Amino acid sequence: MLKSLVSPPKLEIFAEEIEKRNVIAQRYSDGLRGHALRVPTIMDGIVSTWAQYTIEVSDSAALKQKGIPTARYYSKPVHMQTAYKDYPVSGNGLSMTEDCIDKVVALPMHAYLDEDTQDMIIETAKAALA
Repeated sequence: MLKSLVSPPKLEIFAEEIEKRNVIAQRYSDGLRGHALRVPTIMDGIVSTWAQYTIEVSDSAALKQKGIPTARYYSKPVHMQTAYKDYPVSGNGLSMTEDCIDKVVALPMHAYLDEDTQDMIIETAKAALA
């Protein structure tokens, strides 16, 4: 009886969680393509674990104003961090990276987001990005 109350070890459910994350990511991509400036793409034959689902938007504040929790995991690109200050950046720098610093945000992502919550995130994001 006690065993049924205990969560299975993470490695036993890891593959299933990755599958669920990929389904959610596909739903996000299908729903937000054409609304966000850019949605993530995965090359054929590759499986992502979707630690984050990050989109590029013109106005990240609009998502928060509409109640969509977002995160900016890497607010400072690697080439701008202190540890890399002495490493050269070729040519004219990394203008594309620097241009999207304030435009990339991660949407809620975990294997247990139910479809109603996914739909709410997608629809609210679409409205905020309109």
